[in-house]
Amino acid sequence: VGGEPVPYAGRTKCCGFPIILEKEAIAVAMAGTHMKEAKEQGADFMVTPCPLCHMSLDIYQDRAGLAVNTELNLPILHLPQLLGLAMGILPKDLGLSHHLISVDSILATHERRQTHP
Repeated sequence: VGGEPVPYAGRTKCCGFPIILEKEAIAVAMAGTHMKEAKEQGADFMVTPCPLCHMSLDIYQDRAGLAVNTELNLPILHLPQLLGLAMGILPKDLGLSHHLISVDSILATHERRQTHP
């Protein structure tokens, strides 16, 4: 699909969503730690196969950034959305306009690669 994975310590660890109702502060800090580590290692965005991780990392990102004292602004894609883009499905059909954190930077890069392979 043209991307390059960025290794970081928490990439296979839980995002914290399963405990969000019981221990929101801990869950949000877990999500913030993952996004901060990914960003520090050079990630432009994150992709997750889990719809709950996608929701946690997108919806709670502002609070997660506060928990780790970092402005994250890291777009999050659900794996089927990334694959859909690679297959030529229109962003509107993939629901990309519904994200809280803008995915415009991803779409701009994708468009550049389509016009200048």
